[in-house]
Amino acid sequence: MSSIVSVGTAVPPYLMRQEDACRLAGEHFEGTIENLAKYLQVFKNALVTERYFCVEPDWFASEHSLAAKNRLYLEWAERLSLDAIESCLEGAGVARDEIDYFVFVSSSGIATPSLDVTIINQLGFRADIRRLPLFGLGCAGGAAGIALCNSLASTRASAKVLLVAVEINSLTFQPDDLTKSNLVATSLFGDGAAAVLFSAESDGLVNILNSVSLLKPDTDHLMGWDFVDTGFRVVFSRAVPQTIMDMMPDALGKVIDGRNIGLEDIDAFIFHPGGKRILEAYEKILGRRREDFASSYGVLDRYGNMSSATVLFVLDDVLRKAGRRTGDYGLLAAFGPGFSAEATLVQWT
Repeated sequence: MSSIVSVGTAVPPYLMRQEDACRLAGEHFEGTIENLAKYLQVFKNALVTERYFCVEPDWFASEHSLAAKNRLYLEWAERLSLDAIESCLEGAGVARDEIDYFVFVSSSGIATPSLDVTIINQLGFRADIRRLPLFGLGCAGGAAGIALCNSLASTRASAKVLLVAVEINSLTFQPDDLTKSNLVATSLFGDGAAAVLFSAESDGLVNILNSVSLLKPDTDHLMGWDFVDTGFRVVFSRAVPQTIMDMMPDALGKVIDGRNIGLEDIDAFIFHPGGKRILEAYEKILGRRREDFASSYGVLDRYGNMSSATVLFVLDDVLRKAGRRTGDYGLLAAFGPGFSAEATLVQWT
């Protein structure tokens, strides 16, 4: 068992209001998508008020090569990761040379050596730090990273493990993709990074009690990227919310199994807000109210869907809010490509 000591977050400087994003999409796709006004309703129904991009609005008006997009990804993923790490470590009062393991999660750009090497060099982490970069987990990446970091922290007394999840989703916009999936992604995606510090000692904000990872067979086509000449093209099936509903009972049942508690004993829900239909699926399957997912709704409203980093923003929001008592239980969950479910049970210290 390990504990979460601190969380830090960072977003890029360009604020995009949802009404402006809708207008820009309308101007861009006018004359190319039939019944465009109908499809632009996704912007109003996305439950997003604003989000942050690493590029200004004019950037979306022209085409860019995969190479140009990836250069921007490398620049901004590094910058946001550094800011999130600095915030996280400062909040914990932990020095850089105390970090033993570094788990880096991202699915919106490519680097070899992986970007964690650049970050390690920039921050002067120890040369013997153990690092593990993870790619391809998508929206489940932050939650999967938490489970992995808990396992790493449990292997060594007094270990300190750093998790970073960073996504620059704005750069994946495909100007010639006329599918509804592209419009849905355009209405939801934002950029951001989050860093989480774990300690092998139970001296943090919440203890991690158990984690579960599940794959549903023959669903790998439901979500992910198609890699095309112009970059990353989103794949998002209408079957995703129902698949989440199908997987949730098993995933959540397994994560609390043997703890002598039921779902009715959970005091806080730290769920990845993938979109309106996904949040509604959470409420329906758990028999809970919208208010029980206030942090998930709030993060979606202010930041959009930042893929792997989003659930860590929700975690940060939940930890900052008053009202939790020692012994309270929380469930953290996210779903992503595979199709996969990640769930973790935590308890306030």
